[in-house]
Amino acid sequence: MPDNKTNILVIDDELEIRELLKEFLEENNFIVTLAADGIEAQEFIKKSVPDIAVIDLLLPGEHGISLVKTIKEKYFIPVIIISCIYRREEVQDLMDEYFVEGFFEKPLDLNEFLEKLNSIIDERAV
Repeated sequence: MPDNKTNILVIDDELEIRELLKEFLEENNFIVTLAADGIEAQEFIKKSVPDIAVIDLLLPGEHGISLVKTIKEKYFIPVIIISCIYRREEVQDLMDEYFVEGFFEKPLDLNEFLEKLNSIIDERAV
């Protein structure tokens, strides 16, 4: 469990996924903000940059890949990609080029997801 509360921005167009992640992450002592698309996410980030962004790739409006690039280029925050459409090998070049910290296929293994978040937090604390 993180010592200081870490703010996670979850960007996913599926309400059920957003709510599931919000409940799970809050139970694990994170502060969670939700966005349904890239525009909403960018509006939030302009006001308050989160510690970590969790981004679904298939979003309405701005595609998740474009959002990953924008967030990594402008804000330099850790990103975890989640997707039920794309597989890791399909986005590996993007991950390498933009130093994306993690990738998870849906349905998420919440324990592995939590481990990844905690490892990102631990790395940033060093």
